[in-house]
Amino acid sequence: MAKTLKQLWAILTPHARRRFLTVLLLVLAMTAIETAGVISIMPFLAVLGNPDLVTEQPQLAALYQWMGFDSPIQFIVVLGAASATLVGLSALFKSFTTYTLFRFAHLQRHDISTRLLQTYLQQPYAWFLGRNSAGLAKSILSEVDQLGSNLLLPVIQMIAHGAVILAMLLLLIIYDPLMALLAAGIIGSLYLAIYQGVRVRLGRIGRERREANSERFQTASEALGGIKAITLTHKADTYVTRFRHPSRTYSRHLAANDTLGQIPVYLVEATGYAGLVALVLVLVWRGDDLGQILPVIGLYGFAAYRMLPAAQGVYRGFARLRFGAAALDHIHRDLHLPRRPHIPAPEPWIPQRDIRLAGVSYAYPGSEDRPVLKDIELRIPVNHTIGIIGPTGSGKSTLLDLILGLLTPTRGQVQIDDIPLTPERAPAWHRSIGYVPQEIYLLDNTVAANIALGLSPEEIDPAALEAAAKAAQIHDFIVNELPQGYHTTVGERGIRLSGGQRQRIGIARALYHNPPVLILDEATSALDQNTEYEVIFAINQMHGNRTIIMVAHRLSTIKSCDLLYLLDYGSVIHYGTYSEVITRNPSLEMP
Repeated sequence: MAKTLKQLWAILTPHARRRFLTVLLLVLAMTAIETAGVISIMPFLAVLGNPDLVTEQPQLAALYQWMGFDSPIQFIVVLGAASATLVGLSALFKSFTTYTLFRFAHLQRHDISTRLLQTYLQQPYAWFLGRNSAGLAKSILSEVDQLGSNLLLPVIQMIAHGAVILAMLLLLIIYDPLMALLAAGIIGSLYLAIYQGVRVRLGRIGRERREANSERFQTASEALGGIKAITLTHKADTYVTRFRHPSRTYSRHLAANDTLGQIPVYLVEATGYAGLVALVLVLVWRGDDLGQILPVIGLYGFAAYRMLPAAQGVYRGFARLRFGAAALDHIHRDLHLPRRPHIPAPEPWIPQRDIRLAGVSYAYPGSEDRPVLKDIELRIPVNHTIGIIGPTGSGKSTLLDLILGLLTPTRGQVQIDDIPLTPERAPAWHRSIGYVPQEIYLLDNTVAANIALGLSPEEIDPAALEAAAKAAQIHDFIVNELPQGYHTTVGERGIRLSGGQRQRIGIARALYHNPPVLILDEATSALDQNTEYEVIFAINQMHGNRTIIMVAHRLSTIKSCDLLYLLDYGSVIHYGTYSEVITRNPSLEMP
C-alpha cells in the first residue's frame, strides 16, 4: 500500500501537489463544520427532552437570559433552527468540497493522459518497433481512466472520510471514551477482517483486468484496421470470438471490484443498528429518563449516520487502491521514460556537400547477432539523385531509416558534411527532409490537412498546397473529381481514395515545405504505369535542385538517377551509374 501511495504522489506534477494540499485544507474545513453540525444536535435534543434544563444548566441559562426569551418553547425553536441551519451549511460546504475533489481528480486524469501521450511521442523511433500502438492507446485512454477512478479519487475520498471518522470519534470519546472506543474497535475490526480476506483477490483481478483490457484494444484495433481483408475472408466471427473472452473477463473483474467494495456496508449497517439498540437498552436498564436518553441517542445516531458511510468510503478506497495498483505500476513506469528537453524548433540542417554512411552496421534490438546492414559505405553528393535497389529483405528501408535519423547505427556513422548525425542533431536534419514511405498514413480529415500535415487550417499556405499537389500529379484530380476540392474529407486512412491517389497525396505532403532533401521509399509502387511516368517526370524536373534518394522496385523508376547502389544481404554489392550496374548484373530483376 505504501508503494502504491508513493507512486501515486510521484506521478503528480509540483502544481498538482499544491492543488492536492489545497483540497486537503478544504477537507479539513468540511470536517470541522460537519463536526459542529453534529455537536449542535445534542443541546437541542437535551432541551427538547427536558425543558427545565433551560434554567438548570448554567450555560443554557446564560444564553437564554442574554437572548431575552420569554418562554422555553421559543428557546427550543431557536436552538432547533440554529442546528438545522448549521447542518444545512455543512451540507452546502460538503457539496462544494465534493465538487472540488471530483474536479481535481478528473483534471488530473486529463493531465496524466496528456503527459503520457507527450512522453510516448518523445521516444526514439526504435522504441516503437517493440510496442503495439493499440497497447499505447489503451494506456493513454483507458488505463489512465482506471487510475483516476480506482486510485486518485479513492485516495482523496479516503482522506476526506478518514477526517470525518476521526472528528466524530473524538467527539464520542469526549462524551463516553469507553463506548466510543468499543464501537470504533468493533467496526474497524470488521472492515480490517474483510479487507484482509479480499486484498489478494483484488490484486490478482486487477492484474488480469489490465491484461484483458490490452487484448480488447488490440483485437478491436486489428479487426477495424483490417476490415477489407476480414470482410473478404469472412473472418468477422473469428475476431468477435477473440474479443469476447477478454471483454467478458474485463467486465467480470470490474463487477467483482465494485461488489467487493460494496458488500461490507450491509454487514456494518446491521452491526451499527444493533449497537444503537443495545445502547438504548443499556440506558433504559440503568434507569435513565427520556431527557437523558434522547440527547445520547441523538448524538450516537447522528454520529453513526456520518461515520458509517465514511468508514465504507475508506474501505472502498483501500479496495480500489489494491485493484488499481497494476495500472499505476504501468503508468508510473511509462511516465518516467527518458524525455527529450523541450527546445524551440531548430533551423533546418541543409547539407552543403554530401551525405555519407561510413562503415555503418545496424541490428534491431534483441537481434544483435543478426545485423540487417553490414559495413555500409555510401556517399550521396548534394543535389544529386541516388537510387537504391535490391531484393526484398536486403535492408533498403532500414538504410533509409538510418539516413532519416530515425535509427542510430550499431556501428559506424551517418554524416552530413562530415558532421555525425546524432539524436540531438536529428530535429534540425528532419526539417530539411521530405519523406514518402511505402504506406501512406492519411488522417480522417481534408485533403489540405493531409498534405499540410500538422498545420491548423489557418496556417496552411494555399500556394504551397497547390504547388505540392501539382508536382505530385494530384491537383487536377482534387479540383475536378472531389466534391469539395481540397476541403474534401478522405475518410479514415484515406479509405475513399485509391492506392495511387493516397500515394500521390503522400508525395505532395513531402513536397509541401519544399525540402532540400527528398527521400522516397518505393513511393510509386501503387501507381499505374502512366501515373508513375508523370510522377517520375515531375521528380526529374527537380534534378539538380535538391538531393533525391529513391528506393524503387521497378528499374524504370531509377533510370535517370545519377548513381545506383545495389544492396543484397545487408551489404552494398555494386554501385555506379544505371548502365554500369545493369552491365555488371545483366540478370538483375526487381521483385
